[in-house]
Amino acid sequence: MLRIILFGCALLGAAVILAQHGLARAAEPPALSPASRGGDLTLRDVIGLTLERNPKLAGHRFALAAVAARRDQAALRPQLEAGIDVENVLGTGRLSAFGDTETTLRLGTVLELSDKRARRVGIADGERDLLAISQNAERLDILAEVARKFIALLQAQEGVTISRQDTALAMRARDIVKIRLDAGRATTIEQGTAELAVLRTQRDQQRAALAVRQAWASLSAVWGGVADQTGVAIGRLLEMAPVGDFATLSALIDQNPDILRFASERRVYEATLRLAEAARVPDLAVNGGIRRLQADRAMAGVLSLSVPLGTESRARPFEAEARSRMSVVEFEQAARRHELLAALFALHQELVQRRAEFEAITAGALPMAQAVVKSAEDGFRSGRFSLLELTAAQQQAIALQREALDAAAAYHLLFLELERLTGRADPESSRNLSSLETRP
Repeated sequence: MLRIILFGCALLGAAVILAQHGLARAAEPPALSPASRGGDLTLRDVIGLTLERNPKLAGHRFALAAVAARRDQAALRPQLEAGIDVENVLGTGRLSAFGDTETTLRLGTVLELSDKRARRVGIADGERDLLAISQNAERLDILAEVARKFIALLQAQEGVTISRQDTALAMRARDIVKIRLDAGRATTIEQGTAELAVLRTQRDQQRAALAVRQAWASLSAVWGGVADQTGVAIGRLLEMAPVGDFATLSALIDQNPDILRFASERRVYEATLRLAEAARVPDLAVNGGIRRLQADRAMAGVLSLSVPLGTESRARPFEAEARSRMSVVEFEQAARRHELLAALFALHQELVQRRAEFEAITAGALPMAQAVVKSAEDGFRSGRFSLLELTAAQQQAIALQREALDAAAAYHLLFLELERLTGRADPESSRNLSSLETRP
């Protein structure tokens, strides 16, 4: 027998170890995908990684499971109650013994009237819808943050390109100075100035490269990627989706998550009000059973019915609270709607301004500045212009490129906020994110 017990304990211990090993393996996070370790990523790739691996989004399913369990709780019927009553025992006189004992076995429950269970379920359904809206708003906030970081990364990459162009212009000026110096038409001061300009642009290029690495680290942190992410973010930052007119956009303001949340809150309080109104109708407590009459050695059935009193007056405060909360939500929704419309108007005006700035730079000022740079190089080569004039023309052209890049990045960020206000920040419905997704 002892051997059998020891063998059983050994099997139990092995089972526990295996179970713990399985749980540990299940708790390990899945391996990072190749895209999350490095490589070229589009915005859609980044969004996919975020939806798959972001911890906050991963926790949403547990909150939904809790709400589903709460709905199951609301759908429960009142419990059956079993009991036993023993009467006429341990008394005095002839009742001091058990000769006249009466024993009752009973089974009872509460009969809910006025469909209270369905009304409780209605409240739970409303809370589930409210949670789904809140989670969707949080999901859109996280995806919007991802899009902002992706835009910052594209801007940093374009900054590297502009820095390289700046360095190339400085090197061209240095080469022209060297040719003029060899011909005895330039001074060593001009040569030193040209060399310093090259060094300055090279330092700017290094800072631009560092900004790219920092942008990668910030972006990959959203989905738990490696901090030393490398690769290329693929997107077209200078591609802009049209804004649309304000009247069309303002008609979409009711799709804002805040407005939807207020609507869901109102539905929850409406269901709460219906439950409070149903509480006016009292529930019935019913008990039935069998009684044993010891003195007569007989059996008899018993039945009891009880009704609580004053349920209507007790329900009024709950009804008043639900109605008041509905009114509060209604006024808060109206106030929030006015705030959103004002913010939408400001964003729309800023977007129009940013697009006009970008088009003015890229269609007018920048081509003119590039033509001035070419003329300045030719003039400096022939001795008609000074190195200072050439450097000023080059710096002006580079500054205009940076201004155009800043205007484009600001446009995309503002458009992202506008689409969040109108409830279109989801990657599947966002025109702005679709334009960024376009491969160059």
